[in-house]
Amino acid sequence: MSRDRIVVVGAGVAGLSTATNLRRLAPEIEVVVLEAQARVGGLVETERTAAGFLMEHGADSLVTTKPRGLAAVRAAGLGGDIVAGAGSRRSYVAGRDGLVPIPPILGALGPSAVWAFLKSPLLSRAGKARAALEPLVPPRREGDDESVSAFAIRRFGRELTGALLDPLIGGIYGADTSRLSVDACLPRFREFEREHGSVTLGMQRAMRARRRRAAAGEVMLPPVVTLRHGMGSFPDALARDLEVTFGVTVERITRAGRGFRNETASGAIACDGVVLATPAWRIPAIVEAIAPDLAADLATVAHKAFDCVTLAWQSRDVPQALDGTGWVRAVGDARPTLACTWSSQKWPERAPPGFVLMRSVLSLSAGDEGDLVAAARADLRDLLGITAGPAFAVVRRLPRATPIYEVGHGKLVARIVARAAELGAFALAGNAYSGVGVPDCVASAEDAARAVLAALVLGARDADGAPASVASAHDISQVGAPSIDGGGDDGMPPRGS
Repeated sequence: MSRDRIVVVGAGVAGLSTATNLRRLAPEIEVVVLEAQARVGGLVETERTAAGFLMEHGADSLVTTKPRGLAAVRAAGLGGDIVAGAGSRRSYVAGRDGLVPIPPILGALGPSAVWAFLKSPLLSRAGKARAALEPLVPPRREGDDESVSAFAIRRFGRELTGALLDPLIGGIYGADTSRLSVDACLPRFREFEREHGSVTLGMQRAMRARRRRAAAGEVMLPPVVTLRHGMGSFPDALARDLEVTFGVTVERITRAGRGFRNETASGAIACDGVVLATPAWRIPAIVEAIAPDLAADLATVAHKAFDCVTLAWQSRDVPQALDGTGWVRAVGDARPTLACTWSSQKWPERAPPGFVLMRSVLSLSAGDEGDLVAAARADLRDLLGITAGPAFAVVRRLPRATPIYEVGHGKLVARIVARAAELGAFALAGNAYSGVGVPDCVASAEDAARAVLAALVLGARDADGAPASVASAHDISQVGAPSIDGGGDDGMPPRGS
């Protein structure tokens, strides 16, 4: 009797994590991983040059407040490669007055943090006073989802929302915060409001608890870390124990009895279960034949394109000291650059001695690679005074890279998960459902692996031969997303981290 086969479509972090968990939980099952590109990693891509530069073209970090990500990294044998940031954790907002430091805005406990907030030119006295009153604002512990901007204005006032939270959160998702779901994008803030009656008080208590654990001897990692040899070393490590078939695009999935047929240009691959870990915007065409309602729901998930330009200069050609990790664009600013990470200042060993490395993230509706480089250089010339030509420039264009979690995203994902479960041994994994960061993709993959295995077991027991629903086994209706990646440390939104 042949053993069960599960096909995982996509060899990004979500797909590789799914396959790894399937093999761990059910080693007797055959796991087939199909990848359309010629490499693993998906949106996670690290490039190292012979000259000693290490460039991240996608996610450059992972948050440590989500333990499933760290656990997966350690399980892959990379625990010794986890490294903290180098240098100052300060970050900036770029507006008409140039670069202005982002002050501590939440959970400030020490006198220096309070003083930095009070001195900040980003807010007027009235704006600072309104933000300071946040603990006195009556909490909303029940009720439907609301936008990030509505939540922030309600808790902190319009001025702080527009000056700080809008550029930080909008920079992560590439969308106006009036569109974004607070339940999906800032779940921790909503949790603080519900449990403590105040975001500020919740942050302060969480920080005190962290300090108590540290004082008791617990090893505490900073809020954001990276990997010594780049984030790409994580999918590379996962792939070493897997068989990945490259250059295969699944165009359509059809039924084959209780199982499925993955239709590709070179033929069909039959299987008993499927996990689609491919970008969500590709899935509607793939599942239309077997689940038109699921396809219609997935088609409503909006995505944002990002263009990344990585540039290097000799240190002497950068006249302004890079005291921090980078900057985000202020709301209403006309610059094409959404954010810029000073990579060699943020992380160790990203550039050889005597050089600096930066990554600018832009979103241009038109233009070629030369236009992107010129736009990035123009903004860096304006803000940092860099007039010399770069040692090199590398461009990555990422169409529909980041999903936009709009208000009501949680209900949409609950419906998507339920409809996927109705198909039997079929699940979805990736950044479009329960978070855009690497740890979120790992968690999504673990849930998907368990769901498909549970469905295979239930399906084998179904005397009628009908697909068994495993909605309870794959219930991720309580949608979460990354807290502001780096927000507790430097405020920068590393893409897809």
